[in-house]
Amino acid sequence: MNIIKKLTISIFVFLFSLVNLDAAPGDFVKDVKIPALEFHFPQIKEISRDSDTRILYLENSEFPIKTLEITFYAGPDFYTKTPFELVEIFPEAWKKGGTTSHPGENFAEVWESYGSKLRVASDLDTVTLTFSWLSRYDQESKALISEFLKQPIFGKEAFEIARLQLGEQIKRRNDNIVGLAFRKANELVYQGKVKGKALSLSALEQLKEEDLEEYYKNQLLSSRRSILVSGKWNQEEIPQFLADILPPFSGTPVQESQGSSPDELNKNLKQKEIKNLIVDKANTQNVVLFLGVGPAHNDKDFYAVQVLNYLVGGGGFTSYFMSKIRSDKGLAYSSSSHPVFEKDHSVIYFFTQTKSQSTTEVYNLMGEILTDTTFSNIKEEELKNAKEAILNKFIFLFTDSVEILRNEVRFREHKMPKDYLKNYRDKIQEVTLADLRRVGKIYFRRDKLTAVISGPKSSVSSDLPGQKTIGPEDPIP
Repeated sequence: MNIIKKLTISIFVFLFSLVNLDAAPGDFVKDVKIPALEFHFPQIKEISRDSDTRILYLENSEFPIKTLEITFYAGPDFYTKTPFELVEIFPEAWKKGGTTSHPGENFAEVWESYGSKLRVASDLDTVTLTFSWLSRYDQESKALISEFLKQPIFGKEAFEIARLQLGEQIKRRNDNIVGLAFRKANELVYQGKVKGKALSLSALEQLKEEDLEEYYKNQLLSSRRSILVSGKWNQEEIPQFLADILPPFSGTPVQESQGSSPDELNKNLKQKEIKNLIVDKANTQNVVLFLGVGPAHNDKDFYAVQVLNYLVGGGGFTSYFMSKIRSDKGLAYSSSSHPVFEKDHSVIYFFTQTKSQSTTEVYNLMGEILTDTTFSNIKEEELKNAKEAILNKFIFLFTDSVEILRNEVRFREHKMPKDYLKNYRDKIQEVTLADLRRVGKIYFRRDKLTAVISGPKSSVSSDLPGQKTIGPEDPIP
């Protein structure tokens, strides 16, 4: 035993011996005062009110680090004629292409030599750059960021590597049985919308190297921007820093993305008359996925949907799905539900991954849970526990300053009330059993949902109503 360990044990024994041996357990700490946890909403500052460029700042001087995140609203949801494949390969090509002074991998090598981090990502709405660096390398970092934004190179090698990587992802995507189910579900509910389009190998092969440069100049530089600034900054320095690094606008930004109202999406589902879509894929596991259209993020039903979802499938092992399908019956690898809220609608997904031979049993059991009987029998104690669990997680929205700013941008894009977060806990507490029964009837009932089952068609009953069978790469009929 080393001397440090001996000394530690000796001190502990000495301290313990000072405690009255006749005292009740815990008496030696009963007078210790633990201060109450105080929570203050972070003070986000808006530096710019320009409709084309939003700049939000949240100070965080805990470490000598600066973070700058620039989001360009340049995705296909805003520019609907832009191929999704182009936006998907763009981040990788931008990173690998480098800049005029630091071509290819040289830019990343120089940037990382300062201990800095760079992330480039894209989705259907945006292209986002996140720069993080030590404040002592401010001047060097500023010059590199400006160069990356203003003088990028989209060379042949970077283009080919990015296109090859995406092509491999597309070829392997059906190996993921869960991803397959969700992809087909979105194709079904978002028919005719950008969100309903899947990546295509043929479209990817049609892209040319010069498409990247054209996208950068004609779309990205003309799009709206959100700029998030966090870390050890002086607020006064931010406007000039941004003025020095940002490229000028090259056109008129598109202000709104492609919308999808609940009525529109429900109409899509009804027109196809598909109640059960079977995606035939040889596999030892199946995915049973129910989906339905829900309210917008800023709808009054948002809070009740959150609470009911927690009880049904969002609450982990305490949810009805996990307790009744996995714990009681042993039929699921995983079973859950979650709503995805957008500015004008939401889609609620109910999901179970199971063995092929238990698909029908799981399908029926999920259907039994998603009924008025379940919603009507929720107890006051369950409601109380669900609220408490949701509110206990609330504080985790504020543990990361960049994430706080990202959430703030999302809330503004979704036109949430200015006092949304401050009132969130009160609104959750106001949800009643009657509210749960009401939203259950509207959004959670099985007879209002569409099923997507991915796996061997032989594992699914052939007499399901409104049944269609397709292959993984077949379009929705």
